[in-house]
Amino acid sequence: MPSFRIDNVKDIKGMACYLKKRFENTASGMFSIELSDDETYLTLHLDENVRKNGKKYLTAINFLSDIISEYILKSYEKDILEKIINRICSGLPKTERDEIYRIVCFRLYTNEFNSGSVVESRKKLISVKLSEFLKTAETLTLEGFITFRLGEYSRRLEIEVERAIRQYFIERQYEEYINLLTTFVRMQIPRVPELHVYALANGGYKVEGASPFGIPEDLSEGFGIDEKYPVIENDDFMIGFLLTCAPVKIFIHNASLFRNKELLNTIRLVFSECELLNE
Repeated sequence: MPSFRIDNVKDIKGMACYLKKRFENTASGMFSIELSDDETYLTLHLDENVRKNGKKYLTAINFLSDIISEYILKSYEKDILEKIINRICSGLPKTERDEIYRIVCFRLYTNEFNSGSVVESRKKLISVKLSEFLKTAETLTLEGFITFRLGEYSRRLEIEVERAIRQYFIERQYEEYINLLTTFVRMQIPRVPELHVYALANGGYKVEGASPFGIPEDLSEGFGIDEKYPVIENDDFMIGFLLTCAPVKIFIHNASLFRNKELLNTIRLVFSECELLNE
């Protein structure tokens, strides 16, 4: 009866339970599991009707490779990510490494950045390597296999970590930018106590003060705003205008029409008294 031995597993009982449940759920009947008395390795016995190197044997190897690949993704991938981050970012404080880890996990495991097909591609990559290995070997030293046989898979994770690092520094620069703008606004004397900003369908912004405090004439002239049609077309002009006005309170009308969501978010962060309205 053909069999496979799996050892060097960080949680041998956990893997045994996982494999047993997956075997039961698929109702394949191809494998039975035996945990060694000293709980250091697993033995997977194939059905006695399966002959080595036969068609059913190859099907069983592919089936087993898929399941072990799932287990590696669930039980080892996050540890691998941490090791990659600690190696690449060894000069960064732990708090920053933790933030990079949070970002890479968000990128890998949420639908906003990832899809099931991307996760499936990592599983497929591992499964192919496992299948190739198990066709010529009957003992799988799991952690050694992960370390020495999954170079391409590890490189894919390294790429995701590098992307997370870039995102982290961009976010940190943005945070510093927000702090700088917030400090600048707090130092300004409000020129327009209350400002209404109307997002327009064409991407522009109509700006109005609240009676009796309109937009001062020098500001209108400085930003080229027509008093009869007070519209700002350019995003950079818009943030500059708001910083110069330094309003105590801003009302954003038709907020859903904002094409530049980053600009909208910047306004919300810099001006604490900011109210979004969808009309």
